[in-house]
Amino acid sequence: MVKKYKALRLVASVYKVFGYIVLVTTILSSLGVCISGLIGGSAFNLFANRLGETLSRGGTASMAVVGVLMGLGFLIYGAIIGITLLAAGEAVYVLIDIEENTRLSAGK
Repeated sequence: MVKKYKALRLVASVYKVFGYIVLVTTILSSLGVCISGLIGGSAFNLFANRLGETLSRGGTASMAVVGVLMGLGFLIYGAIIGITLLAAGEAVYVLIDIEENTRLSAGK
């Protein structure tokens, strides 16, 4: 059986590859944002201590919490985008399969 719609197959594969790239990049980036928030809170506290300012534990902890929340938000947003790209690739494959099954059942 001859495979039709080579360009659509390519587009579907590209969507899926981009989806996986977005998912992996999102996971790594969100971990980086979380770690940066934790390290940044500690570094800010040390910097303030060198200047003679004293920060409450709440200030440092709130910076860490903000970093973690930003990482979590980034993870959710990136996951939505990545899964949408994967679904778009699969949808193109489904349309191609529907066409092939229709052609086979018509006997052509």
